[in-house]
Amino acid sequence: MLVQEPNDLRFQVHPQAKFDVRAAVLLVHAGQLLATVDSASGIALVPGGAVKFGETAAEAAVREIREELKLNVVPQLVGIVESFWQQPERTYQQLIMVHRVTLTDAQKAGLVWQEGLEGEWLPFVKAARMLQPRSLAQFLTSGDSIRHLVDHHTE
Repeated sequence: MLVQEPNDLRFQVHPQAKFDVRAAVLLVHAGQLLATVDSASGIALVPGGAVKFGETAAEAAVREIREELKLNVVPQLVGIVESFWQQPERTYQQLIMVHRVTLTDAQKAGLVWQEGLEGEWLPFVKAARMLQPRSLAQFLTSGDSIRHLVDHHTE
C-alpha cells in the first residue's frame, strides 16, 4: 500500500497515473531474504519506502530500516530499477534505488518490527518467485557493479 507522508517524492501525474522514487532494502542472511508476504496474493515486498525531498536514497534506506525494524545498518546501493505496473484504476511508475545489507547473526536476532508489520525469512529461490517487482531477485547476491534494470511486471 502506498502511503503519502509529508515531503515524499510521490506524484499524482494525472488521476490514473502515479510516479514515485523509492528506496528498497534487501536484508539478507544465510541465503535468505527478509520480506513481508501478502497472504492473499503471495507477493513478497522488501522493507523500504519513499525517498523524501532533500534526502538521498541512502539516507532514505537507513531511515526506513530504522523505522520499520529498529535496526541501524548502512545498506550498500546495488542497483536501480525502473518499475512499471497496472492496477484496474491506475498506472504506476517507480524509480527504485535498490540497497542490500548482509546481516550478522546478532543483527538478525535483534530485529524488532514496527507495530503492524511482520516479515519472514524466505530462501532466495522462493523469494525470487514471490518478489514484487521480480527484478529485485537479481540483486540478492553480491555483484561487482551497480546495475540498472527495467521491470514491466510481466511474467
